[in-house]
Amino acid sequence: MEDIIVKDVLFDYFSGHASPLQKKAIEAWLQDPGNREQYYLWLHEWESAHLQAAASWQDAFHRTRESLSEVPSETLEMISLPAERSWWSSNNHRMVAAAFLVLMLGGLLFGIRDSIMYRTVRATYGQTRQVELNDGSIVTLNANSSLRFPRFGFGDDTRSVELKGEADFQIRHLPGHQRFVVITPDGLNVTVLGTEFTVFTRRRKSQVVLRTGQVSLRMNKADQTPSIVMKPGDLVMVDRSGKLTREHNPNPENHSSWKNHRITLERTSLREIAFILQENYGFQVEIKDTALADRTATGSFPARNADEVLDMVTELFDINFTRQNKTIVFKD
Repeated sequence: MEDIIVKDVLFDYFSGHASPLQKKAIEAWLQDPGNREQYYLWLHEWESAHLQAAASWQDAFHRTRESLSEVPSETLEMISLPAERSWWSSNNHRMVAAAFLVLMLGGLLFGIRDSIMYRTVRATYGQTRQVELNDGSIVTLNANSSLRFPRFGFGDDTRSVELKGEADFQIRHLPGHQRFVVITPDGLNVTVLGTEFTVFTRRRKSQVVLRTGQVSLRMNKADQTPSIVMKPGDLVMVDRSGKLTREHNPNPENHSSWKNHRITLERTSLREIAFILQENYGFQVEIKDTALADRTATGSFPARNADEVLDMVTELFDINFTRQNKTIVFKD
């Protein structure tokens, strides 16, 4: 089916005029994940030309309440309270049912709208993925990471993205000097113009490493430590209380070596490598004793997959390991 025909059919579908055969054709077309992004783009185009069709939750509530008043009472008895609360009137039953249905409808509409207005790109365990944003900026996601950003108007209305996990950013400077903001789950805001940096944000810690340019870091909460302006080579860590701590790193590029499928160690402990195996490859890792966990190593090694990382560990630390399914145990 040619794109122009699909577009016309979808516009009929959005207008509620599609035939049963057309609806089936659209369902079959959407089975291909590659077509879903185009579906959202055409939906946005159709909605922009049919603003009078914008949904109103107030109208939806009133329509739901009116329809409930016409539902036979025996149907509403299915949504009843325990016997000891039987003093509630049938009108109260209707109000509860109406509120329940409106909440469900509101949640559904919010979920649909969110998927239309925002796009989320994910890299799974053991995978890296590169994304080019509409403003020309390049984001490379490390394994087990995701990036959420607006589908429409990015670079015009906003340049704000939400990161979970780890990513390397190459931000394009725009003529209007529009800022680019990276938001992390722990409330860290990384604000830049045009620069290159790496953001790591997982449950155990968050940190930002700057290679070129200049970025400003601040926490969302007003009572937190004042913002920090980073310079090339700076590494800023965020502790659990939200405090920002800066140190200088002479080799900031090492923190993005994973883009080239390498792992770079700088007096890195076996405990830290265990975290990498957990976060990037989905393993559960156990180290038999504290002294072994504290051993460190330095160097740069291939890391195209978990097997290469494990081979590196056994050679560097001269240790053995057992592996069963997704569980690894390191021991002398």
